[in-house]
Amino acid sequence: MLDEQLKEVIEKFDLKDEKAITFGHPKMKMKWVLPLAGVTIYSVEQFQPFFIYFDKTGITFFPLDLNNKYKVLGKSFVAWNDLKSFNFKKGLIMEDEIQLQLNNGKIEMKIPKSKAMNQWVKENNTYLIENNHFYNR
Repeated sequence: MLDEQLKEVIEKFDLKDEKAITFGHPKMKMKWVLPLAGVTIYSVEQFQPFFIYFDKTGITFFPLDLNNKYKVLGKSFVAWNDLKSFNFKKGLIMEDEIQLQLNNGKIEMKIPKSKAMNQWVKENNTYLIENNHFYNR
């Protein structure tokens, strides 16, 4: 399902390196937990998926619309020079994590190691690691 949207983003925004894009979402934070007899109810922040593109100038985030077949909502760019720090944390099982420290805050994104029916996620993540796009500054 994401294949069509990926191709659209690459063409629309003229992304030069088709392998330097992956899929991710912000690190989810728990709002509250309500324990009840026999069940526990959790409230978490709303899930927001992104395409994340890495190149020599920086990182571009493309938020995706969950209600409209993952259509791209826009783009946001963070230059490498604007980062105080960048950290890639290899996860044990399902997801890796990137942490970007900016002057005005911190961005923490989870990067799934693979995504069902989207082989390109695993392939592109391997490419990004092998070509040092997830480098630590």
